[in-house]
Amino acid sequence: MRQDLFGDLYDKEEFYWWNVSKRETVLSLARAAATPTPIGIDLGCGAGYTTKIFDGRWRMIGADVSAEALAFCKSRRLNRLCRVDMTNFALPFKTASVDLILALDVIEHVENDLAALEECRRILKPGGTLVVTVPAFMALWSPWDECLGHKRRYTAPQLLDRLGAAGFSVERSGYFFFFVFPAAAFVRHVKKIFQRDPASYTTDFVPLPAFINTALVRVGELEKWLMTRWNIRFPFGLSVISVAVKP
Repeated sequence: MRQDLFGDLYDKEEFYWWNVSKRETVLSLARAAATPTPIGIDLGCGAGYTTKIFDGRWRMIGADVSAEALAFCKSRRLNRLCRVDMTNFALPFKTASVDLILALDVIEHVENDLAALEECRRILKPGGTLVVTVPAFMALWSPWDECLGHKRRYTAPQLLDRLGAAGFSVERSGYFFFFVFPAAAFVRHVKKIFQRDPASYTTDFVPLPAFINTALVRVGELEKWLMTRWNIRFPFGLSVISVAVKP
């Protein structure tokens, strides 16, 4: 991930609609799937706000490859932090030692995603929960993916297959950010035409008037409610989310 983006994430992740909608959806699904238990790990924790929110329910450890990201976490007064590099497929945690893993927009950064998921399975206790989010559809690939260090984007069946191959039992898998998909896909394709260089590509998390940001948060709340209360499975979206359990 381009290092200057961590500061942008730190400034926005508490209130920006994308971050709020994803965080609240993941929290709702994790609460339903995993009972409150002592140890959780936020892999690829970034600037740490999600770790902080989850820490009220689980005893969370923030883990990231970036020293700059962990410095932002410390500024949030997070103390349980660990620098890890998922590319070596060896997490510094004992086998069957944790109850919950968040891998939110992480495995698309790793060359061998199957090995990364197998390592997550190793450190989870039997019955432990893994929540994964990944960006959807290679057709949406743009310089923004290159800025973030992505190797690929996924379809929901592809992520389901990888989790199954890694030995997980998948409880839920599907798309989210469904309602904003048309507008977001249009903006991304326009930017791809005019901003081809990843080094100068501006963030997709563009500043928005407060009322628009609030409206998009409300859209995210509606989508979360449909997913979690009515078990609606959307046919497409900007991201894929899966909840999986170690048998």
